[in-house]
Amino acid sequence: MKDSPLTPVEKRSIRKEEIVKYNISIEAMDDLNYCLDALKIGKKFAESQDGKTLSFLRNITTKNITASDVRILVLGFIADFIASTKFGHIVLQSQLFDFLTLATEGIREQGQNGTRDVVFKIYRDIMENYQNSDDLLRNNYPKIVVDVVSVLNTGLDTSGKRVALYGISDYYLARKSQVHVLSELERIDKAQHQLTGEHVLIQTLIQITGRGQEELELLLTKLTESDIRKISNLCTNYTRIERYCRLILTSPKDFRSEVEKELGRKLTDNQVQIAAISIRKVAKYIENILDGKFIPHDSHGINHIKHNLEYGYQVMGLIERKRKRSS
Repeated sequence: MKDSPLTPVEKRSIRKEEIVKYNISIEAMDDLNYCLDALKIGKKFAESQDGKTLSFLRNITTKNITASDVRILVLGFIADFIASTKFGHIVLQSQLFDFLTLATEGIREQGQNGTRDVVFKIYRDIMENYQNSDDLLRNNYPKIVVDVVSVLNTGLDTSGKRVALYGISDYYLARKSQVHVLSELERIDKAQHQLTGEHVLIQTLIQITGRGQEELELLLTKLTESDIRKISNLCTNYTRIERYCRLILTSPKDFRSEVEKELGRKLTDNQVQIAAISIRKVAKYIENILDGKFIPHDSHGINHIKHNLEYGYQVMGLIERKRKRSS
């Protein structure tokens, strides 16, 4: 198996001291870079990992496993990335051929009976059926390839399931079919979770505003995604908000201590004052959002009252801070 020097991207994301500190296998890191370079996705991969590459490499020890085992682990990690939304586009047929070649480099020399036939069938399947496959299957092909090659290499797929060589063709076809089944189950689960979240949101809004469910559902359809997210965050934290309201009325010092304790940092007097004002006006803020009463100022494009109240909620971590645009 070929070695490759660290790519410039990896040199920036994994420092030399981290390699020493975490006892990272240079062989595994070089093989990761070699595969990324062959697939021509190195830069995109590194930009989206957020420390996951370091965590992955820390868990690999090459002392008791073969180079082909390392290759399977590396390609499994890459396949998960390709199947994720972070990949950002559909894997090309040429990339898939390259991926299969990388996966089989370690096993072709082992002379296992039937491995050549299995690999040839996968090549032919990709050649004949890839262009007619939907996007979901295309980006899950690499994960299927990794599992099939893992079976050829060890008799087990990457989840530890034992598969006999004579049944590997059926296993391959079953994995292709499972992609859509699992996707549909995931879609149903996500839809159910969303319905549960919407139900909780509506019930909390009924409690805060005293309005009916049908009216609230209609008003929510007229809001921007940003405003819905802010209202949802406040509703999710409403028990905490009620506790803050009681503290403001009975013990302002305890209010400050409680907020700082939950945030894990100190606040300025001005921040505490703004936070207290925002808390007292949560119900009014939500109703004004629902009724579209926060009209933007002509010259600045914002409503200052809304902006100031939201700053108070941001200070307390009740709603997310607005992300700065990258220049």
